[in-house]
Amino acid sequence: MAEQQLSPAGGMLVLAGGEIVERTGRRHADITVLDGRIASVDPPGTSRNGSAHVIDATGCVIASGLVDLFSRLGEPGNEEAETVATATAAAALGGFTALLAQPDTDPPLDRLGQLAELRRNASGGYCAVIAAATITADRAGERLSPMAELADAGVRWFTDVGPLADTGLLRRALQYAEPLGGTVSVRPATAHLGGTAAMAEGAVSARMGLAGEPATSEELAAGAAVGVARLTGGRLHLDRISAARTVELVRAAKAEGIDVTASVAAEHLLFIDADADGYDTLMRAEPPYRTALDREALIAGINDRTIDAVVSGHSPVPPQAKDLPFDEAPPGVAALETCAALVLGHPGIGVEAALEALAWRPAELASATHLGGGAIEPGQPANLVAIDLARPWTLAERGSVSMARNTPHRRREMSVMVTATVVAGHLAVADGAPCSTAGTVAALAAGNTR
Repeated sequence: MAEQQLSPAGGMLVLAGGEIVERTGRRHADITVLDGRIASVDPPGTSRNGSAHVIDATGCVIASGLVDLFSRLGEPGNEEAETVATATAAAALGGFTALLAQPDTDPPLDRLGQLAELRRNASGGYCAVIAAATITADRAGERLSPMAELADAGVRWFTDVGPLADTGLLRRALQYAEPLGGTVSVRPATAHLGGTAAMAEGAVSARMGLAGEPATSEELAAGAAVGVARLTGGRLHLDRISAARTVELVRAAKAEGIDVTASVAAEHLLFIDADADGYDTLMRAEPPYRTALDREALIAGINDRTIDAVVSGHSPVPPQAKDLPFDEAPPGVAALETCAALVLGHPGIGVEAALEALAWRPAELASATHLGGGAIEPGQPANLVAIDLARPWTLAERGSVSMARNTPHRRREMSVMVTATVVAGHLAVADGAPCSTAGTVAALAAGNTR
């Protein structure tokens, strides 16, 4: 994919002719960006300037930048599949101005040295990178990581990127993180009930001859975690939920006033277990796809704001890793370039509900409204995305900037395209292609990732 050659860094930029969509409503306006911030928001056609680089956003929705709460960025340890540079390019192409990098790297991010390395690697990327750190040292599930040191360095999100079976350890983590302003994130699953199985338990897994994970595995683990959150008053995030009963549990916990939030991966709003019965390893997901009833509950949870965020779940793997039997191949999808298009183009999800889950709420949860999901008004950091809700494209035709190829969407026709992404006031994407100013973009954003 060819990069766009654009106006010099630091110049004036105008997004003209689009419809701004925010929580407070919709309005047609031109947005002028200067020195990394929104300089003005004016009636259409009044902010044209001969020296400005104008992006024609006619017919597009303009929103604050999207924020992803779950991305694996490859390095260190998985550079064969992805690097921070290629992942952030893919993210910007998908409309994300900030990513929460998962800490299950090799070595895991559980100390200040790894945090500094991530920030160095991110300094040359296309969007801002927010660091998450592990809950436990070495992700071993035995003792807490140095959470206070990491919090002093700006970390606010702690996760072992999977289940945390020891509820006593979860209790200590929530108690420890609460005064630090931290969130503890777990993916609810019960190991002795098939928490790592390749399929959801049911008629489809039985027909395929594969062991399955029952929805009860997720429900029981989520219930235990919510109970610990009730006990401690700590901030709990249930990562990538997949079952209808978990949605109900989250809804009830919120009604009770427990500090719990939840996310779902975009693919779980689209696929069900029957879609995987051809043994295509690109359809092996984490957690596994469940039934149509579960999918409908997840969609309803997005629409009524029970589920706070839709995540890409970006999990790059080398091509050969998928050339294994279905139950041996690693799960996950390379999803940064397609996530927003799937959600904003979903027939059961409105634009405002999609942006709530892709931008506004995730930015709040990650304490990152300065990097995306913030207000579109003068003086605010300019992290913006232009989205054409009626521009068809396919990944195969457009090309991909991610190194990873583990996606089931290569030939799927998308109805929604991100046409422009502005990060820290600079164009990272224009006319659906990455720009050559990426290093400047990330360097400007890097100081705001703490």
